[in-house]
Amino acid sequence: PSAAPSMGTLWLWGAVPLLLLLLLACLAALGHRWTRAQMGRTPQRRRELRAPPKPPSPDLPALRFLQVLQTGRFSAVWRGTLQQRPVAIKAFAAGSSRRWAAERAVHELPLMEHENVAKLLGTRGAGPCARGGLLVLQLYPAGSLQHFLRHHVSPWAGTVRLALSLARGLAFLHQELWRDGLYKPRVVHRDLSSQNVLVRQDGTCAIGDFGLAMALPARATGTGQRTEQLRRAGTQRYLAPEILDESLDLRCWGRALLQADVYALALLLWEILSRCQSLSPGVPVPEFRLAYEAELGGSPTAAQLRRLAVEERRRPLIPTTWHRTAQPSGALQELLEDCWDPDPEARLSAERALQRLQRLAAPPEPPTRS
Repeated sequence: PSAAPSMGTLWLWGAVPLLLLLLLACLAALGHRWTRAQMGRTPQRRRELRAPPKPPSPDLPALRFLQVLQTGRFSAVWRGTLQQRPVAIKAFAAGSSRRWAAERAVHELPLMEHENVAKLLGTRGAGPCARGGLLVLQLYPAGSLQHFLRHHVSPWAGTVRLALSLARGLAFLHQELWRDGLYKPRVVHRDLSSQNVLVRQDGTCAIGDFGLAMALPARATGTGQRTEQLRRAGTQRYLAPEILDESLDLRCWGRALLQADVYALALLLWEILSRCQSLSPGVPVPEFRLAYEAELGGSPTAAQLRRLAVEERRRPLIPTTWHRTAQPSGALQELLEDCWDPDPEARLSAERALQRLQRLAAPPEPPTRS
């Protein structure tokens, strides 16, 4: 019979696995320290491997909140400073982080910088100042287009400046761009209103508030699971007839949403033109009114708008004073009618509307006396 193993042999068999485990642990620790040392010595290489944020977010601890400018259901807009530079701070409410992310994503699309689009300066995720996130934007001291028109009238040159810059901003959003290997898709705003357009110090417009905006894919056809998302409404007053009566063409929904933006553009152009001194010769310029405010008051319901704009096919009234100027053959009225046409397919594109406005940019001649 074989001899039983000695106590020394048993101890050796138990100690060898322990020694191997200890050796592996030491090697792992050395490897971890070596990796950290290497990473510490090559910060430039680590930066090259990571894609930089777009746009790079400034040092937001230097952000100061000074005064509330506007409050809404999903966010509040503050006047503040960032590194002593005046800024607007859009602070999203708790539960609105998806809206913050969606708006940020549109701002951060490649090639999105344009003088007639609100400029994003930085972002920050949820925190104590904004549980839904922050967007830091260029400050537009003149405020919204609605505020500006309510408190100012303009000569023809100032009116054209507002109208051209607004149309130029929308035409830019609706345009595809390729440059230096970057691609900007077409963007539909979906909530164009005089509250969501800002006015610069030079009297030009910058389109803002991209909470409902969408970047269109190259082939924006078919619905998939987008039906409910496509029917989400913006500001009721500016909704196109095909959205009010839910007849939006979901087969070619990208084109349909572009056409709905142009309808809203027409209503904004009407609001701008209604405060033009040159279009009210010999009479005071009327007080500012929102589109359809004269017909439906300050807070129209969807049913009222549907009856007026869809069933009766009515649009904001064009004053008779407009026809006392020497604009050729009612070109202003024709422009508006071609942008708010009941048939979406008959409407101008934003680019064509811009071209029409450029032809009207010359100051009107005084009315002829018979």
